[in-house]
Amino acid sequence: MLAAPASAQDRQPFQEGVVGIEMAVTPLIEIWNLNVHREPMIGISASVWGAVRDRFSLGIEFQHAFVIQHTPGAFVQGISPLFRWRVGETTRWQWFVDGGPGVSWSDLETPPGGTRFNFLFQAGAGAMRQVARSQHLVIAYRFLHLSNAKREGRHRNPDLEMMGIHAGWAFSF
Repeated sequence: MLAAPASAQDRQPFQEGVVGIEMAVTPLIEIWNLNVHREPMIGISASVWGAVRDRFSLGIEFQHAFVIQHTPGAFVQGISPLFRWRVGETTRWQWFVDGGPGVSWSDLETPPGGTRFNFLFQAGAGAMRQVARSQHLVIAYRFLHLSNAKREGRHRNPDLEMMGIHAGWAFSF
């Protein structure tokens, strides 16, 4: 159960009992296992986090992204439960790794020749810098995998293997 922090000044994102929201933008580029073309993606996300133990948070991230494909671009909606673990800290910086699975639905086959329903996996490493009481700048390098896991057969499983910057703003309560 989440316990309330002692005071407003104590509301750090990785302190047990603290909950928060984060809004971010994530531009990504396909880096390997290329399909016919290299598809870039730009996404925005909103997430809700809760520190279940000191140094360890669980969150749910909602994504809305646009994949630039050689066919018409596709809008992708996703949801991912994520974990985030603080691996180090200084006075104003908190270093972390995060990751987790998810699912997505798009308006067109993504990538081309694939399917509209896909699975996601994302992982990253980054830092949070305190900029005001209970507010943090978030910057991370993220990996994103999107595919249908051969649900439609081996020959209809193109994927996206992407990396890019995840930048956002987090509020702790």
